[in-house]
Amino acid sequence: MESVLSIPYFAPNPPVPLPTDAEIDAASDISLAYGGRRVVEVGAHFVVKFGKGVDLMEGENMIFVQEKTAMPLPRVYALYSRTSKNYIVMERIAGQTLSSLWSQLYASEKESIVEMLRFYFSELRNLPPPTYYGSLGRRRLLDGIFWTVGLEEPAINGPFDSDEAFIEALPLKYTYDGRSGYRADYYRQTLPQVLRGHCPTFTHGDFQRKNIMVQRVEGGSQYPQLSTWRIHIIDWEKSGWYPTYWDHAMASCALRWDDDWCLWLQKALDPYPSEAAWLQIIRLELWS
Repeated sequence: MESVLSIPYFAPNPPVPLPTDAEIDAASDISLAYGGRRVVEVGAHFVVKFGKGVDLMEGENMIFVQEKTAMPLPRVYALYSRTSKNYIVMERIAGQTLSSLWSQLYASEKESIVEMLRFYFSELRNLPPPTYYGSLGRRRLLDGIFWTVGLEEPAINGPFDSDEAFIEALPLKYTYDGRSGYRADYYRQTLPQVLRGHCPTFTHGDFQRKNIMVQRVEGGSQYPQLSTWRIHIIDWEKSGWYPTYWDHAMASCALRWDDDWCLWLQKALDPYPSEAAWLQIIRLELWS
């Protein structure tokens, strides 16, 4: 089992002193505040995600990935709790999201970026797996599909010791939310035929262009086709040990079908179309 990070955590040698609570509270939001959380930019060096709705597991995931792979992501400078709020202080990354840049790219540039993504995510996939599905340290999964109100429900939240237990959590969540028991039983009959036969794989959990920061580092705007790229993957709050198909399935569920990203997704991640189709049905029903 992976060792659980000791909290509070403070990385050695930050570039400048860490921001104070007052500086964090006064900083400008860089994304929409929601669910008891804010994401702010503090000076030239820091981004801070904080609030009652922030889980420090996200920072633990980032540190784990940085220690085990060459995956480029923001450095975590601090993880701590104060006045009932959790704080993740991380490196500010230059550039723009791939979602904002995508329509401006040549096909050759898309190819280059997607090849980089495939390389890094293949490295993530090759991490030695544990014997369970769950968050680091054998803790519950943080994807919303496994979320329950109040007390934890291990049969729904995890961790899970087998494919069968992981799959059973989906119809259990369906009836937990007050939905049809008949349909839940149908899922019990059907889902094992589609979802079984995989193994725990470390997974980002929200592979979307909005969570990929891109910076052009050579060439310049006059000859963009000669450029090379620096990428960073952000937003690791849902990450953990999921079945191999999970990243592709969740990325497919998030598609908006308004450009060609759906075609490039199949090149960035190994496709699992059957698993993605069934999970999209379930997610739409649970969130409708």
